[in-house]
Amino acid sequence: MKKIELVSSEKPEIEKEEIKPKKNKKIVKKLAIIGGIIVLLGTLLTFFLVLPSLQMKDEALLLTNEAKQMSESLQAQDLNKTIEKLQATKEQFSTLNASYRKLAWLRIIPLVSNFYKDGEHLFAGGGYLLEAADVTVESLEPYADILGFEREKNEEKKEGETKKEMTAEERLILMLDTLEKIQPNLDKIGEKLELARQEIDQIDSQRYPEKIRDKKIREKIATLIQTIDGVAEIMIEAKPIIGYIRPLLGVPDQKKYLLLFQNDAELRPTGGFLTAYAILTVHNGNFETLGSYDIYSLDARFGNRLQPPEPIKKYHKNVYYWHLRDMNLSPDFKDSMETFWENYKKAGGPDVDGIIAIDTNFLIDILKVLGPIGVADWGNFSAEIDKRCNCPQVFYELERYADKPVGELKTDRKAVIGPLVHSVLLNVMQSPRKKWPEFFNVFFANVQQKHLLLYFFDEELQKSIEALNAGGRIKDYDGDYLHINDCNFAGAKSNMFIRVNVDQKVEVNSSGEAIKTVTIDYRNPEPASDCNLERGELCLNALYRDWVRLYVPKGSELIEASGSETEVETYEDLGKTVFEAFYGDKSPLRPEGKAQLTFKYKLPFKVEGDKGYKLLIQKQPGTYGYEYSVSVDGKQETFELKTDRELRF
Repeated sequence: MKKIELVSSEKPEIEKEEIKPKKNKKIVKKLAIIGGIIVLLGTLLTFFLVLPSLQMKDEALLLTNEAKQMSESLQAQDLNKTIEKLQATKEQFSTLNASYRKLAWLRIIPLVSNFYKDGEHLFAGGGYLLEAADVTVESLEPYADILGFEREKNEEKKEGETKKEMTAEERLILMLDTLEKIQPNLDKIGEKLELARQEIDQIDSQRYPEKIRDKKIREKIATLIQTIDGVAEIMIEAKPIIGYIRPLLGVPDQKKYLLLFQNDAELRPTGGFLTAYAILTVHNGNFETLGSYDIYSLDARFGNRLQPPEPIKKYHKNVYYWHLRDMNLSPDFKDSMETFWENYKKAGGPDVDGIIAIDTNFLIDILKVLGPIGVADWGNFSAEIDKRCNCPQVFYELERYADKPVGELKTDRKAVIGPLVHSVLLNVMQSPRKKWPEFFNVFFANVQQKHLLLYFFDEELQKSIEALNAGGRIKDYDGDYLHINDCNFAGAKSNMFIRVNVDQKVEVNSSGEAIKTVTIDYRNPEPASDCNLERGELCLNALYRDWVRLYVPKGSELIEASGSETEVETYEDLGKTVFEAFYGDKSPLRPEGKAQLTFKYKLPFKVEGDKGYKLLIQKQPGTYGYEYSVSVDGKQETFELKTDRELRF
């Protein structure tokens, strides 16, 4: 009989228990390896990314500080300190660049590589800018005394030594002589700036977030690119005008100019209502005012009963003839001035060599540097805020002289502009030399922002003026284009209160066709003025009536529009297609109210993927504080339009 052996059922479980520790060991080993890799990766990232980044942050702050001090030294006209700080800036820039190169391994990482390459372009461009600064300082050094720069601080005079203080006119003439001497170096500076522009232009601002912790990132990058582009272009284009500066300032022969004051509180196509005019002469840098007059007195002499153009017939209340004061209807300053000049001559206006137009913003900016000034027979003027309008005092006083009942003020009440400008020029010329760079900055900024416009009869000089973007011209452009032109027809002085937001959305389909929607929001947040003239009140803020024109690429097709009281008209002007609208009779923009216009249209070209989309926005003269938003297939850019601006997506 066979012996039966029983097999225990627990044996397999024992085997499982023996296997389990082996599996656990494998898992632990794998985790250890993974953990080791993470530690190694963390160590490498700390070494190659975190530590260099932290180091770069400190170095970047030092660089910013040195560059700021260099700029302040230049503004203070301390040449020695400028040279010292320029050298320190170059050394700190080199240190930061070396630290950045430690991150060169990022070039091989997808997505991140483009950001690293942007940094390389930024450093390359910065290097060229510092080289341009070197050439600039080298050019200025031999003429430091003439230009008003200090060589040594607190330098003691030798016993008995006296130094004759030059008059402002003498200093100006010496500066002009010096400018001609350093002109050859402008080519070198221009070359360096052009190289910087080529590097910086390769940075794509659209790669960057709009904001990080409430700090604008994309806009700052776009502004940097635009600024360098603008400076490089101006340096290249401005060189021809240097030969004209001496004759423009009456050296050696006297020059005569017609000065027009455009009241931007009553916005018109070229920047403001033509309120007053003056005749200026300049000889060897010395300005004089021959006369200052109310524009209405010129119209009284004009006397011609010209039939008004269609916009005045349609939109301008109770105006039955075309007056000189209403002849700046074209948004192109040169075109408007040619029309004005032809009829100004018929009114017996004296011959001049050119026309200069300014608005209140230009005067306010000058007074911010000068401080309060007095004008004989007219009182004091300043840029300080006046509680009567919550606006600069000079702004309120000019409006008071313009619009208060005549019985209370001088008969030729708008003639204040001549004496005011003469007093401003006199105070500028007599200011300490340290303030001259500030005046230059004001002049340059107001030219770029179109608060100061120039028109000369000399064709070659006019070309140079237009190259500096000082001529207020509507430009040709080979991409998308937008110029919004508002015209206040009998809407009081409401433009000083109105704020505008412009939203542009571009949608591109698969075939490249682009549909664009432009929405313009007008807001007047301030309460209405007391417009009872019988009580002697000043009517500033009232119902606003606006003739609006959108200048867009020629051939654009309007799809739909809303917000206009009249049917939107489409026609061509200045090489553009124009969409014309109006609001203000049935539904004016009221104080503390809102208005909106919307235009949807098809662009006349296709947007090709390899070329991308580009847009030129031209600012209307006399405007400020306009907020813009541009969205192209989801990519967005927002900014305040201070000057003409080109965008690329």
